[in-house]
Amino acid sequence: MMSEILSPTLLNQTLTVADTEYSISIPGGTKHFSVQCRTAFAVRFAFVTAKVATSTAPFATIKSGGAYTSPEKLNMAAATLYVASAEAGVVVEVVCWS
Repeated sequence: MMSEILSPTLLNQTLTVADTEYSISIPGGTKHFSVQCRTAFAVRFAFVTAKVATSTAPFATIKSGGAYTSPEKLNMAAATLYVASAEAGVVVEVVCWS
């Protein structure tokens, strides 16, 4: 059986204003992705809008120095990841494999 060859896509989003929602487009066909903050700050994320800026459930938190890793073998349609941080100027890094 032949292994599937996946291609990476790197996405970066600078959160220039604290406690403000920013969106990152996850490409359709993504099989696996991970999210982390480039610097040592916590980041809130959700897959629905209007949750992360004001910390309204449901959302999840990537703790300082941590990362979120999706389950493997996804076959996602295009999706939007919404992110925010209590700190201004942080960069959120996303690696998508498709």
